[in-house]
Amino acid sequence: IIPNSMKGGIIIGAGIAALIGEIDAGGRLANTPISLVIGSLACLYLMFSVSFKGLTDRVPFARKIVNYGMVPGMLIAIFIGITVGEYDMPDVRFGITAPAFADMWNYLPISLGFPDAKIFMLAIPTAVIAYIIAFGDIIVGQSLMQRVDELRNDEVIENNIDRVHLITAIRNALHAFFAPYPGLAGPIWTAVTATMAERYKYGRNAMDSIYSGAGTFWITGFIALFMLPLVTFFQPVLPIALSLTLVLTGYICLMVGFEQLNNNTERGIAGTMGVVLAVYGAGWGLATGVVLYILVERTHILKFTTAKQPHSTPEE
Repeated sequence: IIPNSMKGGIIIGAGIAALIGEIDAGGRLANTPISLVIGSLACLYLMFSVSFKGLTDRVPFARKIVNYGMVPGMLIAIFIGITVGEYDMPDVRFGITAPAFADMWNYLPISLGFPDAKIFMLAIPTAVIAYIIAFGDIIVGQSLMQRVDELRNDEVIENNIDRVHLITAIRNALHAFFAPYPGLAGPIWTAVTATMAERYKYGRNAMDSIYSGAGTFWITGFIALFMLPLVTFFQPVLPIALSLTLVLTGYICLMVGFEQLNNNTERGIAGTMGVVLAVYGAGWGLATGVVLYILVERTHILKFTTAKQPHSTPEE
């Protein structure tokens, strides 16, 4: 029931906010300009460039590079950042990581106790704003899956929005009890979803199924968390990885957001709403979208009817 202009505005606003957070004064771009700019350009070129896509059709090695999504661009950014001194050289150690279960116990509701009803009431506005942002993530994920689903006939991607809500709710309920970290509460990881979608569209040899591709990513990531060499290598350069994720998220949100819009009226409303959302927050952005939709896009708010004149016959 949400109009296209407002859906597009939510996604565009999320994209603008992600980019502003990186390029604003005092952001990571100001602190690490060389590695972030080169890494971002490398990721965008390898994942979305029309010229590189043509290269993958002719050069098998280019196809292998694109299969790894944003990882090659991230490695380039890390190498550049260490070379120019924007990041410290990693202190690589060998062994197996030991999760800090004892420290985690100190902030679990089981040990701290549960808050009273007042805290839950105060959290309702935050929950509404969080859902507005999550709504944009769901639309982005749906658009990415629909785009690649049309390119392959060997599998039908079942994109059930009700199931997305249920799985996210179950996952977040478990997080609330055992790993309360709001940064992981969203329905998708946009940059990773785009990476999987880009690899999936190259056929079954690149990715057998979208479900196996997602499963492989998360299983591999879980195993990598316990590999101390990988953890110690990426620990000092985690900011560049986060920055590249946000830059790609911003680019993808803008791309998908404008793709939702069908005419200039919708584009104008969505663009204005997106800017307000990015600058003043989700609440003001949503209010702006509602007002503009009612005043500008709705066709029957100020519609006046006139009496129909009788048609003349040829004899008359």
